[in-house]
Amino acid sequence: MKIARNKRFLKLSFLLSLMFITGLMASGIAGAGQLVTSLAPQYQDVPFKAENAFFSAAPMMDPKDGKKPLMIEVTDKYEKLEVPMPKGFKISAFEGGAGAAEIISYLKNSPEMTDSAKLRVIARMKKLALIIKSGDQARGEFYKKQVSAPLVLFVNLNMGTGPACAPVPMHLDLKDGGKFFFNTAIFIEDIPEAFSVTDAIKNDTFDFVVAHENAHGIMFDMYGPAITKIEKKSNLGHDGPVVSDRGLAFIEGWAEAFEALYGPTNPLLKLKESEREQYRISEFLFTRQDPVRRDRYIWQNYKGQKTGVLKNGVQILSTEGAIAGLFYDMLTSKAIKDPFGKAISVMCLHHPLDFAQFVKAWVKEFSEDKKVLYRIFLEGTNYATVSNEARKLYYDYYQAKLKYVQKQMDEKTFYTVKAKWTTYKESLFAEIMKSDNLTTNVSPDLWVEVKGFKTLSLQGLLSKVLGMKRPYLNMASVTAGQIKQIQELGLLKNFADEDIQQFVKTREQMGVMPYKTGTEAIREILGKDKANKVIKENNITDVK
Repeated sequence: MKIARNKRFLKLSFLLSLMFITGLMASGIAGAGQLVTSLAPQYQDVPFKAENAFFSAAPMMDPKDGKKPLMIEVTDKYEKLEVPMPKGFKISAFEGGAGAAEIISYLKNSPEMTDSAKLRVIARMKKLALIIKSGDQARGEFYKKQVSAPLVLFVNLNMGTGPACAPVPMHLDLKDGGKFFFNTAIFIEDIPEAFSVTDAIKNDTFDFVVAHENAHGIMFDMYGPAITKIEKKSNLGHDGPVVSDRGLAFIEGWAEAFEALYGPTNPLLKLKESEREQYRISEFLFTRQDPVRRDRYIWQNYKGQKTGVLKNGVQILSTEGAIAGLFYDMLTSKAIKDPFGKAISVMCLHHPLDFAQFVKAWVKEFSEDKKVLYRIFLEGTNYATVSNEARKLYYDYYQAKLKYVQKQMDEKTFYTVKAKWTTYKESLFAEIMKSDNLTTNVSPDLWVEVKGFKTLSLQGLLSKVLGMKRPYLNMASVTAGQIKQIQELGLLKNFADEDIQQFVKTREQMGVMPYKTGTEAIREILGKDKANKVIKENNITDVK
């Protein structure tokens, strides 16, 4: 049977599955250093062969209509527990597009990528143990076959996704007449002007990219259909420092943590930014290393002149780089026994919807880690999610430290400021250990949609035809920079710079916003007359 190559139809057919794709980048490298499976030492001797870990495939063509891929309907009750959608594709082995043989060979010989693939097996073994423990023996028998399943790779099929991972059901016909079920596919292809597979192989960062996507696959394995419950309302793009939303930051933060875990094995990622282009290393692969390991994405300005101004609570929980840093700290903590296994168990058993819920579920499941987890979370965020006063005191301490180092402040004054910060945060820690509330300084989400024009207008009709984005903004977390970027697209007219600054400044002083909707927040902060004009002219509506 032929392989599906009708790109237009395939793109449309994959639309549903791509709704759940959380693609984009990772970083990688083959080199020295202890690898991530050291996080799961009890599983070091699992049967694993790199040559069987990757399976290059593609959708097959429908014999009744050579222009369409052969679709499948998921009817098996256990298969349904592994995927968020009822329809998928019948696949067949496919050597892949241009350069596929080199890509597969590279992955099989990469210590980092084979380590990542092994972690996927370890995660499935943990899930199998939990299924058996639950008493569902029949499901356990089904899942045993999934544990060592290879990673399905769609190599250079030109789907327009870039590197990505999608939880799409697939069936592969077997020689004995049966079929094998797969629950995810990893897409491997370039992103024009942003990422080149060929360059990534040459500079040995490509394995980080696929390991990032495989980390998504691990999460998809643990969540099954529940992955759709994680809300991802932001539609303005995402990256390490970008404020998006809590769900997207949670999903991407998990994957980016593995970039930081593998990153130190590649000496090229320790070069200066000015040397990066010489080796044709993609910018996002290069920059999402040190800031994650050092928890720098919690700052409003993590590049250039450091100020010590922290993001607010919602912003931190909605910044994937900040969440990646917290995942990294937890997974590498020597004070936690089997952190990877516990993280997987929490995802499998509780399906948390954001990072705060993840920590809460971990403490519920493994109470012995409570003190360590709270310390990692609170120190990693400088207590910004529990106190607005903490944000102010940390800023004072940071500024004092800069002056002290530059010999612009005497030692006694500096240590007085430091003691005030230290005393306050320790009192907060003791309080949180009792209350278990890690989000007392986190506002509720206040989403609005900026339609920018009436649907019945010519622009409105064109937007429907062309699929033009209508920005979703969380007024509890949107930055002044994001508002200005939207204005450059011709939206958010008459939202003057001074109004933007007033809104952001007032919001930051509040800590927790006392409003029920985004439009209410705009009206109360800017004044009803001015706000109503902005809301009406830009067709801003609340989003539930």
